[in-house]
Amino acid sequence: MTRETAAAVVFLVLGHIENLQWNTTAQLYNAADKYQIGELKEVCSSFLRENSTPTNAGEFVLLADTHNDSDLKVSVEDFILEYDMKVFGPNEWEMFTETNPLLAMKTMHLKYKR
Repeated sequence: MTRETAAAVVFLVLGHIENLQWNTTAQLYNAADKYQIGELKEVCSSFLRENSTPTNAGEFVLLADTHNDSDLKVSVEDFILEYDMKVFGPNEWEMFTETNPLLAMKTMHLKYKR
């Protein structure tokens, strides 16, 4: 059993989850979406929103885009636009643009569109 699956089972049994970290929560969000555990998906979404940083913004927008989660995507886009100079500067965003050029371009284009 994977760590994320175990965490999902704990959530289903206890109704809450503790000691969340960004990477594990992103993986748990994947599992919650895959197995349609709406309440867990909301818990993960809230945590991810509250713990966004300029260095995880690329991974965050990719997660929202991959899962077609428009609410989460708008949230991360708003974060990126608010902190654009800090987001677009780090090496993490440069690596993100190399692996996901279309999504990076669309996200950066929002700066001039809104």
